[in-house]
Amino acid sequence: MKPLDGIKVVDFTQAHAGSLATMILADFGAEVIKIERAGVGDMARYWVPMKGDDSAYYTYLNRGKKSISLNAASPEGKEILVKLIKDADVLCENFKLGSMERMGLTYEEVKEINPTIIYASLNGFGQTGPMKNTIGLDLQLQAMSGLMDRTGFPDGAPTKAGPAMGDQLSGTYMAMAINLALVHKRKTGEGQRIDISILDSLFSILEAAPMTYCLTGEVPERVGNSYLGISPYDALEAKDGYVAVGISTDRQWGKFCTALGMDEIGADERYKTNELRGIHYETGLKDKIEAVTKTMSKFDIEAKLRDARLAGAAVYTVADAMASDQIKEREMLQTVTDKALGEVTMPGTVIKMSETPGGYTEGAPLLGENTTEYLTQIGYSAEEIAALVEKKIIELA
Repeated sequence: MKPLDGIKVVDFTQAHAGSLATMILADFGAEVIKIERAGVGDMARYWVPMKGDDSAYYTYLNRGKKSISLNAASPEGKEILVKLIKDADVLCENFKLGSMERMGLTYEEVKEINPTIIYASLNGFGQTGPMKNTIGLDLQLQAMSGLMDRTGFPDGAPTKAGPAMGDQLSGTYMAMAINLALVHKRKTGEGQRIDISILDSLFSILEAAPMTYCLTGEVPERVGNSYLGISPYDALEAKDGYVAVGISTDRQWGKFCTALGMDEIGADERYKTNELRGIHYETGLKDKIEAVTKTMSKFDIEAKLRDARLAGAAVYTVADAMASDQIKEREMLQTVTDKALGEVTMPGTVIKMSETPGGYTEGAPLLGENTTEYLTQIGYSAEEIAALVEKKIIELA
């Protein structure tokens, strides 16, 4: 049994952030009914990587869900949605502000249909504030949050985090918020409104930078891969890539020099303390260390540091990470049979639980694959379903 077995989610999300939230819910047993626009579907269905006409990106974010394809703007489509919402536990959406209002499905309107609904909204700027009506994309929101200004090297340009950090983080926050609301609902019988902003989510991970500014009036500068007060704490060049090293104490410094055969550097009085290493790091020490690491492979250095019980690792490519024993042992790669793509491997479930583990055994639904199933459940006859197909109100796979 999974912890969310029996929880029904009507899912209007598309693209990345919202779909990630409902993917997490599906991994833990929720029945997620994805509402997709007839003839088009979720925009992520067209995102690379593709196999023929089908997207592996979509398959990853929508594994284990159901799909209903309909025209929500039509009266008949709206009637179907109302019937689905009546006995749902959760409604999720990540549209631009005002989209649900145009469908006649605001929180207040949905509460009239289902008084105990948990209504979860996610978008770039949230439901309040002067920018609530502004479209927000990940690059733009990383820039506005302060994250880009904290990322990169002091003498270089601000840099976005490689993946869509805002989408990933806000989707995770959304899934957590829905579970908190489900706990509250179980205790009190009350539903509630959830409002998640991608900008808020990114701002929340700036660590000590906001407090530093509040206390000192100074904005911390970008530091690249280093960390103030600890040296070496950096990505150092190896002969086949880079290795990330974090040496935080003077004792570790001695072990580090021994592990890499740098006894002469280790004995140099100029580098005996963290403070001294910091002073000399960019004016000679880094070059001396890299003169050694450049003669060695990144994985040989990683092995030596691991044997010495020091924090350090090769900078893995995506292929390196996927091949690692740790990722495999943690079941962070799973292969399933997807109806569109065939056999496909995708990231596994991050949350590990001893008694109620999550997971998935199938890929994503075809567009409209479950339309007949759910319309039958809510009382439509085969003749009525055929008529709706004829009028292009619904679409079947």
